[in-house]
Amino acid sequence: MFVLRDYQDLAIEKVRQAIRAGYRRILIVAPTGSGKTVIAAEIVKLAAEKLRRSMFLAHRRELIYQCAGKLEKFGVDHGILMAGEYPYGAADCQVASIQTIAARCITTDRLPFPNSDVVIVDEAHRSLAPTYLTLINHYGEQVVIGLTATPIRGDGKGLGHVYDYMVQCPTIQELIDLGHLVEPHTFAPTIPDLTGVKVRGGDYDPADLDRAMDRRSLVGDIIEHWHRLAADRPTIVFASSVKHSINLRDEFVKMGTKAAHVDGDTPLEERKQIITGLQVGDIQVVCNYAVLTEGFDEPSLSACVLARPTKNLGLYLQMAGRTLRPADNKEDSRIIDHSGNVYEHGFVQDDHNWVLEEGKALHSTNADRQKDLDEKNPITCVMCATVYTGQLPCPHCGHVPVKKGKRVESRSGDLMELRMEKRRTAKKRTFTMEEKREWYRGLRGYAIDKGKSDGWVAHTYKAKFDVWPNSFSPDRDGPIEPSGEVRGFIRHRNIAYAKKMEKAKNANDNQASGTR
Repeated sequence: MFVLRDYQDLAIEKVRQAIRAGYRRILIVAPTGSGKTVIAAEIVKLAAEKLRRSMFLAHRRELIYQCAGKLEKFGVDHGILMAGEYPYGAADCQVASIQTIAARCITTDRLPFPNSDVVIVDEAHRSLAPTYLTLINHYGEQVVIGLTATPIRGDGKGLGHVYDYMVQCPTIQELIDLGHLVEPHTFAPTIPDLTGVKVRGGDYDPADLDRAMDRRSLVGDIIEHWHRLAADRPTIVFASSVKHSINLRDEFVKMGTKAAHVDGDTPLEERKQIITGLQVGDIQVVCNYAVLTEGFDEPSLSACVLARPTKNLGLYLQMAGRTLRPADNKEDSRIIDHSGNVYEHGFVQDDHNWVLEEGKALHSTNADRQKDLDEKNPITCVMCATVYTGQLPCPHCGHVPVKKGKRVESRSGDLMELRMEKRRTAKKRTFTMEEKREWYRGLRGYAIDKGKSDGWVAHTYKAKFDVWPNSFSPDRDGPIEPSGEVRGFIRHRNIAYAKKMEKAKNANDNQASGTR
């Protein structure tokens, strides 16, 4: 019997509540490594128990076989609708390739669309593509459930045009706290010189980016620092082009490292052999371009080299998230950023506060996000080359830097760990999930006593912990008497709000008196 995690059970229950409330286009947001396919398999199983037929839709063979394997473990009768596979039309669920559906049901009408009561769309950030929209629109009042770690398009816009209800699983940091993901440690050089690299379609132009990144000195720098930071770790490398990936692979091999290269034209059998070699230890480093981002699941990976700058937040999180899954004898992950992505987008474990709005991805604008990164103010110590945030004395050697008006001081390309610390204070208490649960329940108790809404509870919780209370449910986590600590925090916020209102009133009064 397959046992789901608490947050997976909760996500499925929220989906069922949304369906009962009349929603038919539901988006599940779950970080890389949280078990999206497990959630999908359980939904399919529950549908089959009610004699409802399902379709799981994916765009890559690996994702299709991955879902089929999960359904088999769940004991769900299923078929695979994909070129090269024998169809089984009587199955409770069809695991289908979007390309096959397009070729057989959309571009031509050789076959009807599969008879499905529930359609699950994997990597749902692709849902605004014309083929996906045609398929989703075909199913009318049927339930369509999207799965994604990053609910934004490549240009940063949200998915509110397709989905009308969002269910959020715990954030990356919450999953780390729960022990379901490992802690990432980020190391970074100076931001690469991308002068002259144009932006097209919301991201860097591939040809310009290749010229900027595939330089002998930069390739050598990547190899050198990998040997210093991750020489004993299974590693995935994200390159800026096919040629760049091949060059990196060749340099790793010259240095005596067992390395391989994968791109979109790599034959399927060769790709399988490379992944198998990585799993058994015959290959240590896999370089790739635009292949091993979505759906690639190899828990043994514990180092990631980012040699591909991107303005696409979703792509950055997909790449960096490849190494966060736990495995035997794996304590953490190392993200070696040669791309400047951490300065562009922030730390992998940052809370992005996703929203479901058409044409909008985040509550904050890009300018707000840049301001947030600037406030963290990463500093590179000129004495020992450690990069840190949140305090002036270097935590390693105690050196106090002289402010020179630069956001980042750097030391000639050395890679240093970026230490993620909360701004405004050097030390902050760490709360366990159980302590956070007690806070949530206490806030609910206060809200019921004072006649406040669930929205007030959520916003007050976020003010305290910097994340939304997605791990908890009003149905399961009932109200309790708030502790003195909870009441003190609420009182502090009320006083601060009252002072803010008084200040605004005085300013308005002064302005009014000045116009008389």
